[in-house]
Amino acid sequence: MTLYPGLISRTITAAILIVFLCIGIFFLPQWLWAVGLIAPVAVAALEYARLFGWSLRRARAFTFILIAVCAVSVLSLNTFSVSFEALAMFFCWMAVLFWMFFVPVIIRYKQRSNKFLINALMGGVLIVPLWFSLVEMQRFPRILIGVLIGVWLVDIAGYFFGKKFGKNKLLPEVSPGKTYEGLIGGLIAIAIYVLILRMFYWSSVPFPDWALFILLPLGFVSLGVIGDLFESFLKRCSGVKDSGALLPGHGGLLDRIDSMTSIFPFAFLIMKMFVV
Repeated sequence: MTLYPGLISRTITAAILIVFLCIGIFFLPQWLWAVGLIAPVAVAALEYARLFGWSLRRARAFTFILIAVCAVSVLSLNTFSVSFEALAMFFCWMAVLFWMFFVPVIIRYKQRSNKFLINALMGGVLIVPLWFSLVEMQRFPRILIGVLIGVWLVDIAGYFFGKKFGKNKLLPEVSPGKTYEGLIGGLIAIAIYVLILRMFYWSSVPFPDWALFILLPLGFVSLGVIGDLFESFLKRCSGVKDSGALLPGHGGLLDRIDSMTSIFPFAFLIMKMFVV
């Protein structure tokens, strides 16, 4: 078991989270699901503020703004559902562009700003689009569960492939544990998963094969790695190992959702373009 330290606690924590997620996804009305997700938004915001060493006043202000954005948006769910969907599309497009074009440059050139406003805006793009995508995708629970499984498969396969076969470091100065072998493992896992979905579930869905077998696997793996590396970069700049200690075996909430912050906005836009 020494090859996989913390595996038992990670597994138990993940199992508990999965149970709560399934209850929320399948049994809660959308507005209550949205309200329930505001608490994780607040936790993630506070952990993000901790990574920058913000004062209590600034941390609270940042957290309050993110909560306010989500809370006000919840009010439009039933009365102005079209407006909520438009907001979700706007924030998710902003997030995808941020992850694709800005974060790689930030990581590559190790550019961390000391400006509160810039870092606060980055935090908003990191957290708020994930909330919007989770709320909107709850209307399609099977798709939401399918995306979650895809995220977990990439994470799990990358973890085990990296531990077992990892020799070539991806970006050791940012995340010493990330390897090219883990990246390939995640890509293989998501490709097999997509193939199974196509054969047994998506056979009747008008989903282009090029998007299914190229766009989805590459998008999930590349964006997942970028999300993971970005949080590792922030932690390394801050000199901390974990963003928090909320989840045994995982660290903080941001440590658990790092790849979700980058993958879910992408998955939501793919869903809107090709599926529903």
